[in-house]
Amino acid sequence: MKKISLIITIICISTLLFGAYFYPDIRPGYGVTETGWLSDYFEPLRGTNLDTPLYIMEGEEEGATFLLMGGTHAREIGASMSAVTFIENAVVKVGRVIVIPFTNRSAASVNDTSTDQERLIRIDSKSGPRFIVYGDRRTDPVDQGEADPEVFVHYPSGMELEEGAEARNLNRNYPGKADGNGTQQLAYAIIQLIKQENVDFNLDMHESDTPRVVKMADGTDYYGGRLAYMLVCHTRGLEMGAFTVMMMEDNGIPMKLEESNVDYRGLSHREIGDNTDCISFLSESPNPGQDRNPEQKDVITDPEFPIEHRVGMHLNLINDLCETWNMFSDKQIMIENLPTHDELMENGLGNYLN
Repeated sequence: MKKISLIITIICISTLLFGAYFYPDIRPGYGVTETGWLSDYFEPLRGTNLDTPLYIMEGEEEGATFLLMGGTHAREIGASMSAVTFIENAVVKVGRVIVIPFTNRSAASVNDTSTDQERLIRIDSKSGPRFIVYGDRRTDPVDQGEADPEVFVHYPSGMELEEGAEARNLNRNYPGKADGNGTQQLAYAIIQLIKQENVDFNLDMHESDTPRVVKMADGTDYYGGRLAYMLVCHTRGLEMGAFTVMMMEDNGIPMKLEESNVDYRGLSHREIGDNTDCISFLSESPNPGQDRNPEQKDVITDPEFPIEHRVGMHLNLINDLCETWNMFSDKQIMIENLPTHDELMENGLGNYLN
């Protein structure tokens, strides 16, 4: 049995390192009641590297439906690991949570093109070594189905961005396009899921650079972190967001509040709220791997921004956002057994991975 396990591990690691489709290592806890694929809502994704697994966690009582998304940008590992930690620990008592831990699975199947960050990062869990996958910000060009344009033009608004490669950035392509390129189809599928499942509110988890001064190669200082500790809210969710930020501060994690910009199109917090009945939110934790200095960074045990702090921030935010939702709606949602920020900092992330 040990030899078989070793062979399977070698095959999995080889696949991750040398290409082919990426299948995430997720070990669902007792709270998962059903599993599925994004292609259940948009058939053209089935059998492609853009299809991605989702996990349904349904309570004993009916209530609100909450969509939790990680891995929109696969190098933002605090977001994807927050979703994984939720799946492996949380139990929904009232309402329903749908979790997509690796929203752009294609981006997780390739190396990050902006750094020399290690592809697989080991973390010790309750059952032994687990590996966090550090992917790219954008869809694998192979899965896009077409070359990057010289200028990215958002569909359907016509907004232009100079960097053509943003055509492969999922969080620039909502609400998507059924007959579009790979990334547009992925965004379209998520919109279909939200509509078909009557999702009430969602959180798209992200990471940004850290709020510290970075010394650049030319000797100048770069002041980063504008987005770190940010909760971005669709206009319809601004009051909810304000209450949530106050709750986060009471729990020792100050956050900033920003309203989704109506003039900047393609982002989840704007387009999901505009194109569905779902109230949309986006969160940002500080990831040292995105700081603008050239050397390899410590994305796990950085003394200021360790993985436990970032995952804990997102999990506390999920809890506070759900509590705020309950203040504003008759359709309730109740979640138990979710690790807190303080518990993660004390015990380590690995203690909450199966």
